[in-house]
Amino acid sequence: MSDAQGAQRKAYWSKAPELPEEVFAVLRKPDRAINPITIVATVDPDGTPRTAPFGSLRAATPRLLRLACLRYHDTYANLRRNGRATVALLAPPDIAVSITGRARVVKEKVDANEQIAILEIDVEQVKNDMMRRGAIDSAIQFSVPEDLAGFYMTLIDEVEGM
Repeated sequence: MSDAQGAQRKAYWSKAPELPEEVFAVLRKPDRAINPITIVATVDPDGTPRTAPFGSLRAATPRLLRLACLRYHDTYANLRRNGRATVALLAPPDIAVSITGRARVVKEKVDANEQIAILEIDVEQVKNDMMRRGAIDSAIQFSVPEDLAGFYMTLIDEVEGM
């Protein structure tokens, strides 16, 4: 059976109050993996939507996400200001979801870099955006340069270790 056929046979769900098992597994990312990239959407003070890619986003539990964010980033400022966030995730073969929730800063400065904070997002709703027929062939991938591999591993350890 192809991935597309498997995706068609999987039970379709519309909305959930927490991460379904298959979404949680993708965002749990074993071995300090960076991928897949998620897109975090926030709202600027003037109401303009803002999106940014994040490789540090992790699922701590099915109802809690955690990410590292530069403190001078617009996403950080928006999340501090109003806490509203939507996270978009695409993962082969059949995960396309929008996760809405409220964010808060839980660590103002990480040990690895004082310009980075850790935020948590309480999951309020997960919306299934996947077509009922079809498959996602690839996710957004990010590669860490060798000279920064140690830094990223230390940072991910801190995000996961809270």
